[in-house]
Amino acid sequence: MRRTAAAVLIPALLALGASAHAAESTRSLPGFIAINAKGAFALRVEVGKAQSVVVSGEDKFVSLLRTEVVDNELQIVLPEKQFSSSKGAPTISITLPSLSRVKVEGAGETLLNKVDGDRLDISYLGAGHLAANGKVKYLRLNAKGVGEVDTRQLRAERVDVQFEGVGNVSVYATELLNAVAKGIGGLTYYGHPKRVNKDVAGIGNVKAGD
Repeated sequence: MRRTAAAVLIPALLALGASAHAAESTRSLPGFIAINAKGAFALRVEVGKAQSVVVSGEDKFVSLLRTEVVDNELQIVLPEKQFSSSKGAPTISITLPSLSRVKVEGAGETLLNKVDGDRLDISYLGAGHLAANGKVKYLRLNAKGVGEVDTRQLRAERVDVQFEGVGNVSVYATELLNAVAKGIGGLTYYGHPKRVNKDVAGIGNVKAGD
């Protein structure tokens, strides 16, 4: 019986010790329609809901991460010295009614869910992964680095994309695609756009995926 109790108690204590270093903080902030994030963390954004910002991860990450709203833009900053030291699964979860612009610089994973609007501007610089879904009339995308940007589930009528780096970018356009690719990466487009304008420099490529 003692062995059985110990077998149950020890894992429970270990789990308690591990969770003791986890933290969560809900940030109360003014309204915003744009996001500017800099750091190594996961960013989860869902559009079409009431605004909320929740930061989760180890205590140090939660306490050091800075969030403030300037000119309708949520600015998220993790000090540079902490970029590579955050452990576990540091995550920022955001919901908001509408989204017009996203700028990400870092090495984490960014997910933009249920985007719905006339226009979305995305600027991505890093070595992580960004994915987006939903629908817009106009997508403007600027991507640099060695990461992957996948917006083929973000249905757009017009897409202007500029890509520079060694990663991969995918977009979806039905009417017009203006694509500029520099470097050795690949840009793949979907949606059978009626007009495609390409400008390729380097050994990269711009090609249809469907």
